[in-house]
Amino acid sequence: PATDAAKIRAFFVDPAFARRGIASLMMRASEQAALAEEFRSLELMATLPGVPLYRALGFTATGTHEERLADGTIIPFVPMRKPIG
Repeated sequence: PATDAAKIRAFFVDPAFARRGIASLMMRASEQAALAEEFRSLELMATLPGVPLYRALGFTATGTHEERLADGTIIPFVPMRKPIG
C-alpha cells in the first residue's frame, strides 16, 4: 500500500439501473476500503464509455492501451489513476 496503487478490477451496473449513482457509490466504498488498508492511490483500466465517469470521480488518464482478442477485435482502454487520502 505504501508504494502500489489499489486496483479496481471491474465495475458493472445493470443497465436497468444506470445513471442512478450506483457506480459512484461503489467507487466511494472502494476508495474507503483502500484508505482503510493505507493505500494512497487507485488505478483502473477504463473502457471508453467509462472514461467520463472516472474523470468525474477524480481519475486522470495515464496513457492508452489496446487489447487484441483472438478473433482480431481490438478493444481500446484508458489506464487511469487517482490519488486518495
